[in-house]
Amino acid sequence: MMHAQRTREAWDPAGVGVRVAVYPPGGEPEVTEVAAANPRSATPKFTRFVMGKVEEAGGKVPEDAVREVVENLIHAGYRGVVISVLDGGNVVRVSDKGPGVENKDRAMEYGFSGAEPEALGEIRGVGAGLGIARAAAEKVGGTVTIEDNLGGGTVTTISVTGERPAGREAEPPRKTAPQRRYPDGVPRMNISERQQKVLITVLECGEVGPSTVADRLEISVSTAYRDLSVLEEHGLVLADDSGKRLVSPLGRDLVETIVNSWVK
Repeated sequence: MMHAQRTREAWDPAGVGVRVAVYPPGGEPEVTEVAAANPRSATPKFTRFVMGKVEEAGGKVPEDAVREVVENLIHAGYRGVVISVLDGGNVVRVSDKGPGVENKDRAMEYGFSGAEPEALGEIRGVGAGLGIARAAAEKVGGTVTIEDNLGGGTVTTISVTGERPAGREAEPPRKTAPQRRYPDGVPRMNISERQQKVLITVLECGEVGPSTVADRLEISVSTAYRDLSVLEEHGLVLADDSGKRLVSPLGRDLVETIVNSWVK
């Protein structure tokens, strides 16, 4: 019977922690418990640790994909998290014991966010994370799959081997994403980085007014109003009868272009 080799980093009782299991070929898994003070510091710390193990093993799992999946753990409250590095660093599997992902077909769509209000103060929360992870993996010929964990929770697997990870079912065919209105490229838009963030916030929230945008992005209501007006002038958002804005088809395509540009 194999016994894990266990090491441990300092644990902050008020923080969050995960276990990272590295499976060397033909050897015993090495399990390290890694802790962070809070969710905001957890993502970079856990990502650096996992990527160090991936690089040591000579693997090619992209950092962007790992970072986004790790950040998504806030939805699970970091409960029962095990991050496994397998197949010479070419597979990273992240399992948790959180509430699970009910709508797996939409989980990797841009703009589909499960972020609770309290989580939005700790993560980007734009409903783009798993979409970025998938884009980063596909860029190097890999895949991202989402499955139910035994006993509850979620298992997200990033694989760049081109093969189905051992012990897992093949990924079901992904439903066709909403058809892009501008499949040949979004027209060039002269909007600022802040206005891009405002646009993403509108997509995430579905329907917002200036006060909501101001609160989310920590800007003044007057600035939020001006930015929404600029986006409306560009046809990126539309105003409903109540004066609130919702994203247009062009705006949705532009968000996808913006998010894809984040992938190295």
